[in-house]
Amino acid sequence: MRTRRRLTVPVAVLLVLLLNACSLGGSADDRDPYKASMGSNERTDSTDALGVALVVDGDGHGRVVGTLINSTSEPQALVGADVDTERGPATAVVIGDRVELPPDEPIQLAREPAVAVSAPDLPVGFFVELTLHIEGGEPVEMLVPVEAQEGPYAEIEVTEPSDGDVSPP
Repeated sequence: MRTRRRLTVPVAVLLVLLLNACSLGGSADDRDPYKASMGSNERTDSTDALGVALVVDGDGHGRVVGTLINSTSEPQALVGADVDTERGPATAVVIGDRVELPPDEPIQLAREPAVAVSAPDLPVGFFVELTLHIEGGEPVEMLVPVEAQEGPYAEIEVTEPSDGDVSPP
């Protein structure tokens, strides 16, 4: 019985030390205030879309947030988006025409040129169909939640083109 106890204690201590060491690691984004990870995830052969949601301001405007990762060895770019709602028409456009997606580098859409969305009725709590068009990769199609510009999304700037027109070019 003594031998068993002598082995159990060091093994338990070692396990606790390993778990603490693993939890000390962080990422370069630890300083960023944007931490929302709610949303939908979808993976294609070429692109991972993680924590994607549509943040709305209550005035018919929204912004797609989440993280895109190019999982290929070649550069890609987000060049377009489509939003389909059951409650009426919606238009979406990538501000600046494209968001570069270097290989294996996470790109946060809350920080990069935005995907702006305009629709007369974007109710919080609903899901919309979002298609992200990727140059150099396949489209990413997913259902994403519509979230209010509050709580974890309070600091997200809902972006519109300077002329207020978010219709595709």
